[in-house]
Amino acid sequence: MLIEAMEQLNPTKVFIYDQFRVFFKHTDYHGFVHPYNYFEWTSYVREAFFQETVPNFREILETPIKMMTVKISSSLLSDSNFGDTFEARLVVGKIKKVSFDMIIRFFNLRTQKVACETIHTIVFVDSQTAKFADIPSEMKTVIINYEE
Repeated sequence: MLIEAMEQLNPTKVFIYDQFRVFFKHTDYHGFVHPYNYFEWTSYVREAFFQETVPNFREILETPIKMMTVKISSSLLSDSNFGDTFEARLVVGKIKKVSFDMIIRFFNLRTQKVACETIHTIVFVDSQTAKFADIPSEMKTVIINYEE
């Protein structure tokens, strides 16, 4: 409920990826979702976001400018179990010249609570010069619409 209220007050776009269901392989021996899964799922959300919002994303990947994760963190906020389903809600923060954060909140549809929040810091590097590079303009044009 709090997330929905915040989204109504804040005109920031939220990218929603709803393809997550908890299977036994995602749980520990107590039946709770193992935290590792949120890190893996974060990469799926990141890739789905760019594939769906940046029309020439594949072409950008073929240039010498490469996207790298330099930091990722996770905050577990509530428990989730076998059979639960999630909406991953992505927003962007701290947009700078060569980097930005991707903030993903895994909203448990059964409990109606955010189960986990991951923050993924992305940078861009020129693979030919081994130096930092600006965020590609096609990507920056998109991410500013999702800034929290």
